[in-house]
Amino acid sequence: MQLLLIAGHGAGDPGAVSGVFQEAVETRRVVGALVRLLKGYCDVTQYPPVRNAFSDFRTGQLNKQVPLPDFDFVLEIHFNASAAGPKDGKTKGVEIFVPTSAAETAAEEQICRAVAAVGLTNRGLKRYNWAVINAAHRAGVRSALLEVCFIDDPDDMLVYTTKFDAVTQAIANAIITQFSLKKEEKPVTYEEFAAFMDRYLTNRAKLAPSAWSNEARAWAEKANIVQGGSDGEKKYQSFVTREELVQMLFRTK
Repeated sequence: MQLLLIAGHGAGDPGAVSGVFQEAVETRRVVGALVRLLKGYCDVTQYPPVRNAFSDFRTGQLNKQVPLPDFDFVLEIHFNASAAGPKDGKTKGVEIFVPTSAAETAAEEQICRAVAAVGLTNRGLKRYNWAVINAAHRAGVRSALLEVCFIDDPDDMLVYTTKFDAVTQAIANAIITQFSLKKEEKPVTYEEFAAFMDRYLTNRAKLAPSAWSNEARAWAEKANIVQGGSDGEKKYQSFVTREELVQMLFRTK
């Protein structure tokens, strides 16, 4: 599957602002986490984070930045705002938008439910032709706009900040499940295997010898059968090559 993730606002437009939180910053934080979580499950493209997709839409640059017809699903990330009141123990919640004529919505509804399950009110699925997702829809691509939570609601942001990993994992899991994605197993190259073995052997050689071999080690060292390396380390937990084995046997003559 070809997935396009878009972080709302940016490029001089902070979006909604509340205290230390800026929507453009948080949308990029969420998208960055989703890119990492979905890597290997599908081909993930992140809309250039230095750009503003809505501004590009208005200037005719959107499809020049990313060819929308190349994607199977476009997910745009935003945060809501509504001049919320003080902390009251109640979250305003998460909602997701699809274009008005979108047919299939099961995946989008599941994304919303999954985020709500972390601790936010589920405001459900709504239909509206927001510019960017509607452009994708007109290009024949399934698309949605997720309002993660209300950036100006203290209760929403408490859930978001303290459970950020759970929120982003919930979004990723919903996408993985609803689109039946399977993680591709990447073959290990010889170079990767060799580097792994080097680390393993180096770390194993640093392990202390076992107590049960105390007497045998003392005898072997006294008889000069085991001499250790140039650094004097005997490295009893490391593996022995045939060369090293015959050398130790030779010393018993």
